[in-house]
Amino acid sequence: MDKLLSSVYYIIQNFPGKLDRKNLSRLLYYSDGVYFQRHSQMITNEKYIRLEDSPELINLNLAIIHLIGNNIITVEPDITAISERIDKFYLKNISSMNLNLEKEEIRILNKVLKAFKNGVREEDRNYPNLYENYVITPIYGEIVFSEKTINTKIHIFKKKSLLSLSGKIFRVLFET
Repeated sequence: MDKLLSSVYYIIQNFPGKLDRKNLSRLLYYSDGVYFQRHSQMITNEKYIRLEDSPELINLNLAIIHLIGNNIITVEPDITAISERIDKFYLKNISSMNLNLEKEEIRILNKVLKAFKNGVREEDRNYPNLYENYVITPIYGEIVFSEKTINTKIHIFKKKSLLSLSGKIFRVLFET
């Protein structure tokens, strides 16, 4: 649970805008997924389930409660979203915490934060294999991180350059 607490704190601290629980959960999922692809283990070593609209850590609410109880983070309502009820709450750091993260884990967290600096949108464009991994999971089912489910679905988006295209044309002309 220490890695989960440190990861939650780090993401809340370094996210450039307001961060709600759902987007925090998505950022943790993508961080764990990217780290898993490189090291065959996750940062948090926690289980994920698929909810209707996002992946969710089973122990995320416990981690948030722990951080709030120790006066490390606070919860603020979004006053602009109030109609008849409060629709959104944002998580915010109020004090510091000792991180239990390695250098590589922090690098991966920063990479994911950079990919989603304007919010967690276009997940299928940034990490299509991880997005596919949780979308194909049945609702309320456990999202499995394994080499069979993630590493076999890696999509490579390669930009076509004029040089590679001309090489292919030359090869076709030369071989015929």
